[in-house]
Amino acid sequence: MTVPRGVLFLSALLLASSLHAAPAAESETRDFAVLVSGKASGEVHMTIHKKDTGEVTVRTDTDISVRVGLISYKYSFRGQEVWKDRRLARLDSTTEENSKRTSVSAAAGPAGLVVRVNGAERATKAEAWASTYWSLPDPKLRDGDLVILDADSGKDLAGKLQFVATEKMRVAGQEVTLNHYRLVGKTPVELWYDGHERLVRQEWVESGHKTVMVLVRVRR
Repeated sequence: MTVPRGVLFLSALLLASSLHAAPAAESETRDFAVLVSGKASGEVHMTIHKKDTGEVTVRTDTDISVRVGLISYKYSFRGQEVWKDRRLARLDSTTEENSKRTSVSAAAGPAGLVVRVNGAERATKAEAWASTYWSLPDPKLRDGDLVILDADSGKDLAGKLQFVATEKMRVAGQEVTLNHYRLVGKTPVELWYDGHERLVRQEWVESGHKTVMVLVRVRR
């Protein structure tokens, strides 16, 4: 079925508007396409809901399937985060990587975050940033060393966020202005955020393959 060009243009115009002038919606779903070595390989859906109290919940659903020669790889992630005052209050996730399943939970406590991975418990810093990277961390944390809670494994990752540039980029056929950051660490990650500090594009190298996650639609 062919979609009328007018419908495509209107969809792109609405997306560009949501990334710029319009105030952040109380509830929205961001749909991303995932490309591995330039080939369509999956999708990510982030549903962000902001309550009147300022609490923000984020639901992330990811499904990726890659085949290189005789080797196949499947990955799925189901996670939910709760943020209060720009700090992670709770995280619950389940990851399946081929046949390996990992369950992670984290909850804010008096001494920081209490993290459980498949039932085993440990603690990490209250200021930890989650590896979904759905939004920029608190401005007070951006210039220093970051502790990143890996939502897949429950491990702590070390990183430092560097501002690269304000860049023009085409998103869903429309040129938009984004802020480009580089997360420097064991696995460098390139991140682009819109004017509401929400994720629009992510790039990294996984097992030698360039992986790109790019926003294709915003639903409200």
